[in-house]
Amino acid sequence: MAEVLSILFFGGIAVFFAFRLFSVLGRHEGHMEPPPAREPSSPEIGDHQERPNLRPAYEGPAAAGLEAIAAADSRFDPTGFLDGARSAYEMIVIAFAKGDRETLKGLLADKVLTPYLAAIDAREARGETARTEIDRIRSTEIADAELENGIARVKVRFDADIATETVDGEGKRVSGDFAHVNSVKEYWTFQRDTTSMDPNWVLASVSVA
Repeated sequence: MAEVLSILFFGGIAVFFAFRLFSVLGRHEGHMEPPPAREPSSPEIGDHQERPNLRPAYEGPAAAGLEAIAAADSRFDPTGFLDGARSAYEMIVIAFAKGDRETLKGLLADKVLTPYLAAIDAREARGETARTEIDRIRSTEIADAELENGIARVKVRFDADIATETVDGEGKRVSGDFAHVNSVKEYWTFQRDTTSMDPNWVLASVSVA
């Protein structure tokens, strides 16, 4: 793997980093049981009356956590969340390769931001530069979710094909190979304080899938 990967996988920290999901809003309507049969004397629902907009219950291993998050934040929508996650993944991976610190600040939880900025500093101190390109994102899916003391956490699995390369000050390759695509499988866990007015999510942890 490229130098970019080797630095950040060291110590259990994966190469690619965080992002902020900008206000992934979506209207959540609680799961409702079907109404009981009406008695013959019950009035009919007129066309002018508004009918409830129902959604199916969440399914899969993350269902309970997603239900809890949606109950705490009526704007939360898993589909919109994943759309934002996919777009942000592409943007942030490229930003890390460029060493764009300003983009990273405010997008990561403090415990994640520190090591990633340190990796950029170390690379620049050696006079090296990196370039990274996402060939494709094979899949993006929610693997787990929870709500604890008002903090929502959603664990997302990314499977992507990425090319990366690091060169020295003279342009000589020191690691990686931009002509070679690597398969990267990671879990990114995003979190947000549901009691806060701030709708943004930050990356809380990254691990190899």
